[in-house]
Amino acid sequence: MKDCPEAIMDFSVIVPAFNEEKRIRACLESIVSQRTGRSFELIVADSGSTDGTVAIAREYTDKVVVCSGRGTARARNEGARLASGDILVFIDSDTVALPGYLDTVYEAFRDHRLLGASCAFRFTRRSPKLMGAEYVTNVYYVLRSAFCAATLPGFNLCMRRDTFELLGGFRLCHLEDLDMSIKLRKMGRTRYIPRRMVVTSSRRLEQDGILCTLRYYGDLFEASQGRRLGYEPVKVGESKYDDYIHRE
Repeated sequence: MKDCPEAIMDFSVIVPAFNEEKRIRACLESIVSQRTGRSFELIVADSGSTDGTVAIAREYTDKVVVCSGRGTARARNEGARLASGDILVFIDSDTVALPGYLDTVYEAFRDHRLLGASCAFRFTRRSPKLMGAEYVTNVYYVLRSAFCAATLPGFNLCMRRDTFELLGGFRLCHLEDLDMSIKLRKMGRTRYIPRRMVVTSSRRLEQDGILCTLRYYGDLFEASQGRRLGYEPVKVGESKYDDYIHRE
């Protein structure tokens, strides 16, 4: 990690976490091993883990904050309070940044009109069904971005710090990343970047299946945005995937 005086730090990479000792090491290793000429710091915001997550995080950075409550939005906000970088990069603890990730993000933000961005992704598991879902989702996000309506998935969401502060951080709600994405594109330019990828966990799709996952996120979208999607997803039962990420 390349250190620099706070006033001229390029990036603050913020990792929210809760009981992720099995996955967070790969995430943090992928960040600190980025070969870049840009200055960056690593911040881990923990939501009260009861496993070894915090101890592992402290092997990689001295900027570890244990949050006052659970929830990804709260963790991201508390991590951002420690940030000194011009660009905030929020990466989930079950996501790995591939080599060149930070340089790709930096090049994108050389466009001073750009307020927020996410890079494309692939899943950890490579089954035909998951690869199909991955392909369709990436194409969908690329097309939305091309028509100035980019959706920025929260497992790697980058934005200017002054814009983050202007918006008051993430709203404490379900799908806070989508909520932030909508606010950003209403303010100005956002972009989904297909030429660089992160690798993110496929555990939700593996446990719930594609239809249940779509229904789950559809329900959360309606709850967080206070409006209907305009169609009723197929009723396929309730998600049994219970994690801290989507709780208040």
